[in-house]
Amino acid sequence: MDTALIGGDFLPGSNGRPKQVGGARELLQRAAVRLTVPLGGFVYDPSLGSRLYELKPGGRGLNEKALALAQEALRALPQVTVERAECSGDPPAAVITLSCGGEKAEIEVKF
Repeated sequence: MDTALIGGDFLPGSNGRPKQVGGARELLQRAAVRLTVPLGGFVYDPSLGSRLYELKPGGRGLNEKALALAQEALRALPQVTVERAECSGDPPAAVITLSCGGEKAEIEVKF
């Protein structure tokens, strides 16, 4: 069990206390944290994070690079599958589609 997050903050439950999350939703939340934190940016665990922030807009094979970087960041979570990555937008971002235990999530990572 973990505390549910929304927009970088705790998600309050109906009683006003932080809501708990478990199972596939917990793993997808952990994956989202790993994807959005720059690799080495968390002092207590420098191996946590991704290199998605290193992507440069307009480059060739950007979606393939984003897919590979997302897979690299989630090696520690073998239960989570990176299904696809699509880069676009202004500001540039990668939308990473994940699945775990029948649940799906889309995570947007700005770079």
